[in-house]
Amino acid sequence: MIKNILFVYNQVSKRERKGLFRECIPTEDVDAIREALIKTNNNIVSLNLLTPEQLDEFISKHQPIDLAFVLAEGYKDIPHTFYSGHGAAMVRKQLSKYHIPCALSSIESMEVCRNKDLAYIKLREKNILVPNHFIFDTHFRFNKIKLLSQIEKIGFPLMIKPAGGGDSIGITSKSVVHNLQELKNRFLCLKKELGPEKLIIEKYLPGREYTVGVLGSKAKKYILPIIGFPKDHGIRYTSTKKKEHRVREKFEIIYRDDERFKKIAQIAIDTFDAVEASDAIRIDFMEDELGNIYVIDVNGTPALSLTGSLTFMASKVGLTHSQLIKLIFYESVVRYNLSPTYLLEEIISKIQARLATYPLSSFRF
Repeated sequence: MIKNILFVYNQVSKRERKGLFRECIPTEDVDAIREALIKTNNNIVSLNLLTPEQLDEFISKHQPIDLAFVLAEGYKDIPHTFYSGHGAAMVRKQLSKYHIPCALSSIESMEVCRNKDLAYIKLREKNILVPNHFIFDTHFRFNKIKLLSQIEKIGFPLMIKPAGGGDSIGITSKSVVHNLQELKNRFLCLKKELGPEKLIIEKYLPGREYTVGVLGSKAKKYILPIIGFPKDHGIRYTSTKKKEHRVREKFEIIYRDDERFKKIAQIAIDTFDAVEASDAIRIDFMEDELGNIYVIDVNGTPALSLTGSLTFMASKVGLTHSQLIKLIFYESVVRYNLSPTYLLEEIISKIQARLATYPLSSFRF
């Protein structure tokens, strides 16, 4: 049965996608995602989200809407919603007023994923390793005496970054600090850039970084092949991430027959369940000097761009970008007990058959 699907996003040109608008989606990616959704034989209505009022008007004009495929991280005309940690949940709350279900994670899950302090609490409750850390609010003056008592419990070097938002907003090559003066300098820069926001100050882990995509639901999940970044890759932030797709031959792809895959995949599954995620998430991990693996970020709305990490991981199990979008969309459709179109069922059957030919690359729980 054909459904009315709202595709809502924050669109910018490649040139505009920087600074506070780093969370927005380039035009060519929006077009590719829309085309993939259209090919499920549903009626797709699209909105480049600017304000809450705009969304209200759009919904009133296009009701009934059966499902929203939400990639918007906030409201483009209200930039602080991108980095406050509340934008993605705010959009979902507004849609819930109209009883419109949303693809990807729920309001509650987005609140957790987009606020690193809340995510760390949830993960620690499930005995998942996260860096030792504390929260410092830029509302307050930089008090050396008060900070020293916290720092002494953790020790330098430290990583300082916004507690809210994602996509490396507020992270640069200077985010790792080695003394109190460097910490103060970075604190003042973030306060100037973002205004009064919560910061998370955590132990910097010197080991190798990994990222993994998890697709599916609490009942059954696909774990995509894991990316292991080069040991000398350095801090991943906006500038380096823009270039990563050009140097991927240096990345290690870790498959199911590797002991590291089994270890990291289990942590990924536990993390997915701890934050009550749905449909798709991407999780970043870091090793300490002893090789222990810590979760350092949980992306509740992972980038679904043509050159993004999730798309790259999916390609290692034979999925195109279009197939990845359709699989995520299908997971949300069945989760809400909506009937997929015959065409979507046929497409997913072929995708699942393709995944079945990669027994060492992915597995379903």
